Amino acid sequence: MPELVLRGGTVITMGAAGTFVGDVGIDGGRIVALGADVGRGDVELDARGQVVAPGLVQAHVHLCQTLLRGLADDMDVIDWLRERIWPLERAHDAETMGASARLGAAELLLGGTTTALSMESVHHTDAAFEAVEALGLRAVIGKAIMDQWEPGTEMIGEETDAAWSDVLRLVERWHGAAGGRLQVAVSPRGTRNATVEMWRRCVALAAERDLRLHTHVDENRGQAARFAATAEGRDLVALDAWGALGPRMVMAHCVWLDDAERTLLRESGAHVCHCPSANLKLASGIAPIPEYLADGVNVALGADGAACNNRLDAFTEMRLAALIHKPRLGPRAMPARTVLAMATLGGARALGLADEIGSLDVGKRADVIAVRMDRPHAWPGTASDPADRLVYASQATDVDHVVVDGRLVVRSGVLQTADVATLQVDAERARRTLLGRVRLPPS
Repeated sequence: MPELVLRGGTVITMGAAGTFVGDVGIDGGRIVALGADVGRGDVELDARGQVVAPGLVQAHVHLCQTLLRGLADDMDVIDWLRERIWPLERAHDAETMGASARLGAAELLLGGTTTALSMESVHHTDAAFEAVEALGLRAVIGKAIMDQWEPGTEMIGEETDAAWSDVLRLVERWHGAAGGRLQVAVSPRGTRNATVEMWRRCVALAAERDLRLHTHVDENRGQAARFAATAEGRDLVALDAWGALGPRMVMAHCVWLDDAERTLLRESGAHVCHCPSANLKLASGIAPIPEYLADGVNVALGADGAACNNRLDAFTEMRLAALIHKPRLGPRAMPARTVLAMATLGGARALGLADEIGSLDVGKRADVIAVRMDRPHAWPGTASDPADRLVYASQATDVDHVVVDGRLVVRSGVLQTADVATLQVDAERARRTLLGRVRLPPS
């Protein structure tokens, strides 16, 4: 008898079983049965009239920035970094980092994101791990590795050996924690935020311990041009020279790749994380995602941080990813099924977890969401593809049930692992503390 059964939903497996109306049986943290009737469960959830799907995967977020929501609006990315993000991130202590990560993790789970790849700031990464461990999110987290000053953003990092010691400590403490639900990423903040020596250490460690590499690439046109004029050359040229450009690499943004970088990307097996809301809000541009997909590149989705998006909503990112490329390439440029695949299996592949999550297949980890379809904005729709309804009509607030690693973490829209009101009070208090430590220039 399964421990948990989601009963009678329209199930989009993104896997071998296709799409059907029926049940999902879960036991021991894994999917044990799919079909018209999987038997009785110890706990049963009525999913009739709902779409049941794999948990959504976001391959680029910053949980450390949740407290910064609304503090850096309507700014160019360079001013945004120099005048807001870097001073505020530097002001974090363990308490404010924890409050930020808990609020972010709650928002992700309530919105159907079950797995996230998150880059924090240079310090207090343990507090982010502790937050997601408690709330039940599956996460791959890395500290922002910065041992080099980036001109323009004025982002000053740490001494190389001190930063490296912290990376090694985090790997020993957190990689594989919570029964494998938590992993460590090696996360140089950008190609020019870390020295070549640091990049080479990161590449070696990732290969030795089978870790993800996670960084920002060609987000802003001005940054990309400035870096192109340096001895290392453009971002992907530098990453390739350092041995970093390969299947372990997850690169956020990739808006301004030139033709040579496109070739390197296509040949490398590296992954791209498309962050449409953040790229639009910071006026960075629109990454040529249909072209990357046509080149065979694996593409995932991410909201980036609440400081440059203002929400961590995978449904918004799916809808935008499906829409913004159509005026240039036509209405069939990004079908809903393609986008849903980016938000599930695409993210799982980027994180090296496609054998465990990203689709609903017997034997995989039970990361499952059930989404209501009875709200006016999604009604009627019985004749349409349920993937179309998820991508074009659904909202984060439609998520009814969320299961991570077989654990019911959201039930009937209510977070089961923390009191949301308490998280909000703690976050407001922490934000006041953070702002009390920093004198920000006027907007």
